[in-house]
Amino acid sequence: MPVYVSLLYIGIAGLLLLVLSFNMTKCWVRSIGTDNKKDQVVFKRAEGLLHSFTDYVPIIFLLMISIEANGAPPYIIHVMGITLIIARLMHAFGSNFMTGADAIRFLGAQITYLLLTFSSFCALFYYMLPKIVQAN
Repeated sequence: MPVYVSLLYIGIAGLLLLVLSFNMTKCWVRSIGTDNKKDQVVFKRAEGLLHSFTDYVPIIFLLMISIEANGAPPYIIHVMGITLIIARLMHAFGSNFMTGADAIRFLGAQITYLLLTFSSFCALFYYMLPKIVQAN
């Protein structure tokens, strides 16, 4: 079964990964050869942001693709994809040094954890569904 809906969000996330990568590279170049502690802190935050993205997003996409390939309604995949993109944008914008940014970053991370939990349970459900149907 084709997985058209997931492809949309994978493409959007790929562009977001590109932006995060360029941001980390820019911060790295600024921090080279400087004793400015603020540049070092900004680089470490950009690096952590990129690592967090690459830790959670791929497994969530694998779960989304698996769920979609096993017959989940497209609206579930859309909800998961939109939620993931919004959560990761919140996490990225919450990494700025502005008032209230830490709360936005925290919320983005928590939404990502909830989505990982939800998508894992969905995958288990779609794994068990044929077994439940056969038993009846």
